[in-house]
Amino acid sequence: MGQKRTFISIHTMKRNQIFGCIKSLPRHESRRTFSSKPDFYQTLGVSKGADKATIKKAYFKLAKKYHPDTNKDDAKAADKFKEVTEAYEVLSDDKQRELYDTYGHAGVDPNSGFQNAGGNPFGGGNPFGGFDFGGGNGSFHFHSSGGPGGQIDPEDLFDAFFGGGARRQRGPRRGSDLQMHLKLKFEEAVFGCKKDLNVRYQIRDASTGAMEVKDRTVECTIPAGIDTGMNLRLAGQGAEGDPGAPKGDLMVTVIVEEDDYFMRDGADVHVEVPISVTQAILGGTVDVKTLTGIAEMKIPKGSQIDTKLMMRGKGIPYLNRGKQKGNQIVHLKITIPKKITARQEELLREFDAESEKSGLGISGRLAQAAGSAFKSFFGGKSSKSDSSNQEDKRKENKDNDEEREKEQKAQ
Repeated sequence: MGQKRTFISIHTMKRNQIFGCIKSLPRHESRRTFSSKPDFYQTLGVSKGADKATIKKAYFKLAKKYHPDTNKDDAKAADKFKEVTEAYEVLSDDKQRELYDTYGHAGVDPNSGFQNAGGNPFGGGNPFGGFDFGGGNGSFHFHSSGGPGGQIDPEDLFDAFFGGGARRQRGPRRGSDLQMHLKLKFEEAVFGCKKDLNVRYQIRDASTGAMEVKDRTVECTIPAGIDTGMNLRLAGQGAEGDPGAPKGDLMVTVIVEEDDYFMRDGADVHVEVPISVTQAILGGTVDVKTLTGIAEMKIPKGSQIDTKLMMRGKGIPYLNRGKQKGNQIVHLKITIPKKITARQEELLREFDAESEKSGLGISGRLAQAAGSAFKSFFGGKSSKSDSSNQEDKRKENKDNDEEREKEQKAQ
């Protein structure tokens, strides 16, 4: 928090004023440098024509890669995480994205005047013509080290361009915005909650010029249904401004922990429920864990492997949609027993034989392969009736062989 950024957009200059003043720009200290934000599309690694789904997928991939909790030894990962989050916040919003595509970073900068004026504050066109002082957005971005004497006064910028003859009327400046991350448990994000946030930041004392550390607690209400990557803006909870000026805002970026049972997909949740072979064939009911408790679900007859059943309205609340909720999708997982009793094997073989008689079974090579697999799976045991049939077959084959030998001798 030791650094402070000042973003200034020059809205009133004409082209000839810019050309006349560029030559007279004073040499700044080495701590003051021109800088520009990276292109949001390049930050997420998507094309300018990418749809929302592609943008969302790219963001989640990068957010997972640069998550501070998984990169505790990499100080740069947190900054990268902030960059991709900011880019996603703009490009996932149609209005913000349109402003960004038209005017660049200045179009989505709350201090530039675009959003307050409801359009282009330049009155049409970029006043800088072919010049690009801030990544093509018509803005100057100054950065200072934040040490004593290192902060850039916006009035100094105007002096640099207009030789001190066009100073604006000085007024109290609004406080800086603060940003922090908040990690939530899965249940807290689903149902909403209240959190006490410990906000710690630095601010310069206007009277002494010394840096002062501020530490206070802010209560934050978490709405039900919030998800990873979403931001909460707490108005007036940022840093203090000049006397008589309002505080800045506190931006809270939410990170939601994953759950061991529920897999979230927007407002929907997915779960896996094991069922027996008998339940899959004959149908029945099964108890399923939902977000609000245990519920009974009906299993249809003849359920296949990876059958999916939907429990409507059992998902996560939608943000800003009243009481509407997503759905819970249940993936049926048929469990095959590794060991069975002799009686169970006998019944299964009878079932298989009956299926073949009714035309619902399999035959030929498939039947032989299935029989081999069946023996391998269940240990190769055979019932008494099968042994008896095999013995009768051997006797029959022996009698036939004896008859053929007698005929040959008679001839």
